[in-house]
Amino acid sequence: MLIPQEQQARRKLETLSHNDQLPKVAGLANNKKRRATTKDIARLALTDLAKYFDLPIVEASKNLNVGLTVLKKKCRELGIPRWPHRKIKSLDSLIRDLQAEVEQQQQEDEAAALVAAKRQRMLENEKESIERKPFMEIQMETKKFRQDIFKKRYRARACDNEIRTLPLL
Repeated sequence: MLIPQEQQARRKLETLSHNDQLPKVAGLANNKKRRATTKDIARLALTDLAKYFDLPIVEASKNLNVGLTVLKKKCRELGIPRWPHRKIKSLDSLIRDLQAEVEQQQQEDEAAALVAAKRQRMLENEKESIERKPFMEIQMETKKFRQDIFKKRYRARACDNEIRTLPLL
């Protein structure tokens, strides 16, 4: 035996099916997300994708109005095996570190400041080339430099932690 609420719901569905109308839930019809059409997806080029390389792939897919899987398939078609966001983010942080070092070195040693500025330009050029050709690997010199920076940061943190844990006498 059906309870009165279920009977009312069933009657509404029957009348809707007879009238060939679908119930409209408030706000859902207007908030439906539109995805890019197949033609738009087919027209996506490397230059279109390059605008979003500084974003994670999920955000890029939302901005392009395509699904994540569709974007990954398009990347594979264009020869991009991995989304280059992390490479570019890593290069950006290295460039920022070098800018700070250049400013510091200008006050102390002019020759060291010139070397740091040269390395900064090299990193900026490499970033631009990765944005143009995202399938490129980071150069070995850059990898070694990045590793040196990571070691420097680790030593600084270890030194700070050691100072904090020293007993006060």
